[in-house]
Amino acid sequence: MRVSLVLKKNCSMCRDVTRRVLEYGEKELGLDMYLDIEAVDEVTWGKVYRPGVDKVDAVIVVGGDGTLFRLLHKIRRDCETPLLTVKAGRRNFFMEIKPEEVEQRLRDFVEGRYLIEEYPRLDVVITGRGVAAPPAINDIVLTGWGPYRYKVINLNVYVDEEKLYSISGDGIVIATPVGSTAYALSAGGPVVDHKLSCVVVVPIAPIQFNAKPVVASLDRKLRVEVAYGDVALVVDGQLVDRVKVGECIEVTKSMCGARLVRFSRFSTYARLST
Repeated sequence: MRVSLVLKKNCSMCRDVTRRVLEYGEKELGLDMYLDIEAVDEVTWGKVYRPGVDKVDAVIVVGGDGTLFRLLHKIRRDCETPLLTVKAGRRNFFMEIKPEEVEQRLRDFVEGRYLIEEYPRLDVVITGRGVAAPPAINDIVLTGWGPYRYKVINLNVYVDEEKLYSISGDGIVIATPVGSTAYALSAGGPVVDHKLSCVVVVPIAPIQFNAKPVVASLDRKLRVEVAYGDVALVVDGQLVDRVKVGECIEVTKSMCGARLVRFSRFSTYARLST
């Protein structure tokens, strides 16, 4: 079995966990262990893994939610590889394994004692230019660009070509069910059970009183047109591109979800309370 490790940079605990797991996997479990090519200056290891290029049987992510998101953006069309996640970041909502348990959990995985939870992702394209952003597991945000981010922007929002509303405000969040607990929740959206097949649309500080959060089927196509202002497209917290007046983004369900390894059932509500 080929297993790779990806870790958060400049994190001493992540480096320590990675060294332990690389040695344990090869010596105790007989695995073929690889290290993310971008981490070779952090940990010394002879075999490297290039995300999105090399094929492995599993990836262990050591860090927080941001580390997981960055990996998913690199392997955007990989629908099969299971991901084991180790809690070693500031935000660990998606992460599963405590650092002190990682060797035992890796053995559990190798011996088949685990569950797979699949999380939907959202494809986003800037139409006209054909620019495709990485699929979002958490959320897609449109907000003011650069020094203009504190100015009001105007957006027209459509669901399957039917106009939902025109909004003036700080922007909009389009979230997956599990992403409903992040920025969308802070902006006034609902908490959505991650098992539901839906997408959440939440205006950010709108001027219009009728611009309320909306929950739509995940099978719907969402389109957002920029009517006024320079707009930043942000996917899972990472700036992707600039969207100009007259341009649109289209959001649809991705064909590739994210497959995360669990050792007990994931609960949105339990995670919120911790």
